[in-house]
Amino acid sequence: MEQASQQVDAGQPSARRLVDKVAAVTGAGQGIGRAIAMRLAQEGASVFASDIQSGLLEQLERDVKTTGAQIATGTFDAANVADAARFVQAAVTAYGRIDIMVNNAGGIRVQPFPGVTEETWDWTVDLNLKGPYFYMQEAAKHMMTQKRGTIINIASVAGIAGGMTYSPPYAACKAAIINLTKVAAAKLAEYGITVNAIAPGIVDTAFNWGLDEEIGVKEMGLAAGELLNRRRASIPLGRLQQPEDIANVVAFLASDDASEIAGETVVVSGGLVVR
Repeated sequence: MEQASQQVDAGQPSARRLVDKVAAVTGAGQGIGRAIAMRLAQEGASVFASDIQSGLLEQLERDVKTTGAQIATGTFDAANVADAARFVQAAVTAYGRIDIMVNNAGGIRVQPFPGVTEETWDWTVDLNLKGPYFYMQEAAKHMMTQKRGTIINIASVAGIAGGMTYSPPYAACKAAIINLTKVAAAKLAEYGITVNAIAPGIVDTAFNWGLDEEIGVKEMGLAAGELLNRRRASIPLGRLQQPEDIANVVAFLASDDASEIAGETVVVSGGLVVR
């Protein structure tokens, strides 16, 4: 499908703020996760990236290594609680510790209220809430021993303005992630660990292209890209967010520049949703 907006040049980071830090990123094969992994590597971090698609990880690894940055990858399922400890241990084995944990992996199935099935509910909760919680918990255990670290959870504006969602369980999960970010931040502050969340708006990735296809084309009979264009028109700043827009904020929250920020959710939506 032809993308509905022009790509925006996010530029290169002005400083290498994460030298000697180890960052672990879930769902890093494409979209927001890939942009996060690339940006953290550009900032000087040694990156451990996971996804369920090994081919995407192989391409990410090649791209990062061409820049001279450090990266290791592993295939892990963010919806599988049993993979949480394995993922964190793999990062620690690769680099000796874990300083930054980015819970990015997620997904959506289009089933608006009141048509959600139990199977869709369970799938959505496992991927967007249950798995991320236990990944966060496992990372926290290592960070508590280290007496330092930062955890960044990728939520969504759907968790703030749930009425706009195409999936009630997805919105519920993202609202819960925002709440759990506050819970973890309060608990981990005494260990020198910060926990924050980011709520992206409408990002120009396969996630929203899929919604355009499922809803705009199949349900509404629109041309490919038309629904996404209509959604873009509702954004005050006038464009879809790019993956790099989210990665920029991740890099900031992971750095010492954000050392006094804890329990917050940063909305990156071009003004679509404000708090």
